Amino acid sequence: MERALSVSSQLGIRAVFYSGEGYPEQLLDIPDPPAVLFYRGKFPPSELFPAIAVIGSRRCSLYGRKTARKISLELSRSGVCVVSGLARGIDGEAHRGALDGGSPTAAVMGGGLDMMYPPEHGSLAERVAEHGCLISEYPPGVKPARYTFPERNRIISGLSKAVVVVEAGERSGTMITVATALDQGRDVFAVPGDITRSSTRGSNRLLRDGAGIVLSPEELVEELGFNSPVVYAAPVSDPVLASLAGKHITAQQLSLDLKQDTSTINSRLLELELQGLVIRIPGGFYTLV
Repeated sequence: MERALSVSSQLGIRAVFYSGEGYPEQLLDIPDPPAVLFYRGKFPPSELFPAIAVIGSRRCSLYGRKTARKISLELSRSGVCVVSGLARGIDGEAHRGALDGGSPTAAVMGGGLDMMYPPEHGSLAERVAEHGCLISEYPPGVKPARYTFPERNRIISGLSKAVVVVEAGERSGTMITVATALDQGRDVFAVPGDITRSSTRGSNRLLRDGAGIVLSPEELVEELGFNSPVVYAAPVSDPVLASLAGKHITAQQLSLDLKQDTSTINSRLLELELQGLVIRIPGGFYTLV
């Protein structure tokens, strides 16, 4: 452990120990609490409260992505820390929505904090660390493995007052998190999904079995007992908003006009759409609300 702490210190990673200073109270009474938490970021794990987990499938639909981001945005605007696993799909969108909302977000990793997975989420992880924190029970140098992800799931649910499932297959890591959440006495909510998709079969069955139903982000925030979200004020200098003023423009045209790649423009348009500032109209055009 001394070597792990030494390496951690060199990498800017800190550690808190069970029942010690900075260890989150939410984890003290769960079955099999982690003996140590390594973290990197602006906040120690003990300050990530109140927290709600937003989780779901890696292979999710566009509807699932939009819903995860919108739910996390509303929670974050209400002063809630959104907890997720930084995985592809729903997890990544949950962190992005939380970052847009302004409150801290926490990503619980399935390996050492120096072992970024998935690799394409490196920049997202840095944003999470800047505004919240990255957490792992594994010391630096431990690579993510098949067994580490189910183990880390108990931390995601343990840190949280409740778990919100956006999309999940019947046999998935998300359903493992749900099982640990129920063992820990946490509330579970689920978003209704397309009954023809295998990636929503698990979340739909949760609703059948009595999970709380999410009909809108606003209703979820109210049911969880948090304050109503504050109105988000987008910067008037936003070049995308400025380009859309009084016009109907496609993402491709915006890309050309602003000299930015299409993926960046699409991502920003999605953010603005979720914030209620931009709408998409038939023909692939966007305009201001």
